[in-house]
Amino acid sequence: MQGTSTYITDPAAPDQEPRKFAFDFSYWSHDGFKELEDGYLSPAEPHYADQKLVFDDLGRGVLENAWKGYNCSLFAYGQTGSGKSYSMVGYGQNKGIVPIFCEELFNEVEAKRKEGSESEYQVTFSMLEIYNEAVRDLLNPASNKKGGLKVRQHPSKGFYVESLVTVPVKDYPDIDSRIEEGTRNRTVAATNMNATSR
Repeated sequence: MQGTSTYITDPAAPDQEPRKFAFDFSYWSHDGFKELEDGYLSPAEPHYADQKLVFDDLGRGVLENAWKGYNCSLFAYGQTGSGKSYSMVGYGQNKGIVPIFCEELFNEVEAKRKEGSESEYQVTFSMLEIYNEAVRDLLNPASNKKGGLKVRQHPSKGFYVESLVTVPVKDYPDIDSRIEEGTRNRTVAATNMNATSR
């Protein structure tokens, strides 16, 4: 890796020129870290990207735009085993983008309340996955039909998933337990294409 570019070398042909892939951001998290007493994987070398750096680069702008009133999405796509779940959800002290986003959201709500804001805030949560081109509700797996839930478009509100469960959440621990629930209901089997794609 060099800056925002990733270079891939074919181990069977080390004399060939490495292939270069350029991105807006390119992260290294294979090594170069130290595990702190609480289990957090902290940078020990400058090339290591911890969860905080990834959130600051990718999640913070989404949160700022949500506070400005925009509908926001962050989409993770990739091959099975490439790190989507770790980056988006994480584990233990190594929280991913979504839990950090939610924690910062509720911290900001609480800060606004303490400042005397008379605004009222309602936070709702839903969780879905798109697996083999089918949309699945991760908070209500019993509702998942063969072929998945339907994506619809409302003339003024935009896209939505029909019958997707949305629950109110009051604080970070509440939303964290919902994230854990949804994560348990994810599809974990790899498809042949995703397991072997190159």
